[in-house]
Amino acid sequence: MSFSIQYKELFRVNIYHRYFLDKGLVEFRTMNEAEKAKQLDSYNFQPVVTIVPTKESGQNLNGHNLVFKTLNTGFTVWSKVAESDESEPFISLDDDLNFTFLIQIKDSVFYNYTDLKLENARELYYLSNKRLDSEPNNFPLLDKAGGNFHVDGDFILSEEGKKRELEYLSSSEKFKILGLVRIFMKGDNSSLNVTNAQGKIPSSAKNFEVVLKNRNTIWRYLFDTNQQVTGSDDVKRENGNSKVLITKNAHPLTKSGFISVELGGVELPNPGVALIKPDAANNKIFSEIYM
Repeated sequence: MSFSIQYKELFRVNIYHRYFLDKGLVEFRTMNEAEKAKQLDSYNFQPVVTIVPTKESGQNLNGHNLVFKTLNTGFTVWSKVAESDESEPFISLDDDLNFTFLIQIKDSVFYNYTDLKLENARELYYLSNKRLDSEPNNFPLLDKAGGNFHVDGDFILSEEGKKRELEYLSSSEKFKILGLVRIFMKGDNSSLNVTNAQGKIPSSAKNFEVVLKNRNTIWRYLFDTNQQVTGSDDVKRENGNSKVLITKNAHPLTKSGFISVELGGVELPNPGVALIKPDAANNKIFSEIYM
């Protein structure tokens, strides 16, 4: 008698950072499928943040014959299934069963190009298909694939919720933590459910998206000599200083693509992400470029 061990994808979470996926002024979500595929081909979130199950969830995954796997675009969880029915989990998955994954920052300049408020760097973001009872009814839910949202301050846990969640984590799990992704088998609405009403795995695994928006900054050009500036240029003098020019509008920071900023008919370079200067008094953030 022969038998085979089969696994079926249970759910997937895509981690999309628009700094790497947008191209200049062209947003990833507005691209056609060929353009999106090209951007995704070179995309890898893993140098930016680490996504791992908590120790407790890791044990729980193993106990339910589930396999966690990271991808360049996020992570996925697969379930061992019954030999006679590939939609039937080998071990039943209760409706309230959930798994928690840590988001820990790896890139030292993460906040330079990520549109999250710098003053919230010590807060805890919570991304789930089900709200905690410590949070209000309008606390946002993790969106399914194709949704139009990004992580912002609305996803920050209350002090009560943060305290409760951190109590379950070890010191190493709290290290450089940005937030938690928690997936329940049954979400707060049916469109966010992982398993169907019978507790089985649907033919298409549930896909969720965590979208991190790229930061918009005012670009500040620092010259050694005075510059001639006219009203038709894309830059202006900062506080009347002809050696310091700033863009008239904030522009997105992106790894690929180019945004045209002209001075006297000449295109100025786009900034990198190593040097940003917050101006808290005026609620502005500058990217500096030495010319």
